[in-house]
Amino acid sequence: MTDESPGVDLSGLHGELDRLKAQLCRCQHQGTCVACRGFEVVRQQVQVVVAAASQPVLMQVAQEVAIKDLMTQLGGLQEKLAEDPQWQELMARLFERVQDDLGGPESLQQMFGGLFPGEAFPGTEDRQIPPDDRPSRPKDDPDPPAHR
Repeated sequence: MTDESPGVDLSGLHGELDRLKAQLCRCQHQGTCVACRGFEVVRQQVQVVVAAASQPVLMQVAQEVAIKDLMTQLGGLQEKLAEDPQWQELMARLFERVQDDLGGPESLQQMFGGLFPGEAFPGTEDRQIPPDDRPSRPKDDPDPPAHR
């Protein structure tokens, strides 16, 4: 991938990356260790940044406008989905199923309570939460098989 602008010399950066990679490599340059893979990702990212920054300003503006347009379209889609009663019903059923799989509303509140300190987990604030009357599993019993 050589999308670099002819006016940008990255040889110094690539030389430093190679030197640092040689110090940290644990796979004798076979490309299997974290250092080899990580430095290859960094090298590719540098090339992408240089290629993007080297584009004419008009092209950069066009890309920004396209991204803003896409975000506006996604926002409109989200609003349409939020107004669709069938979609709302499907999401409510999904939430209830996940809640049941995780051990009921109380367990869900305990699990995600740290995300919303001082608040009830969304969807449980206006509901009366019945106690979980399912029998508890003995401590030495392994997890039951998952149902499909």
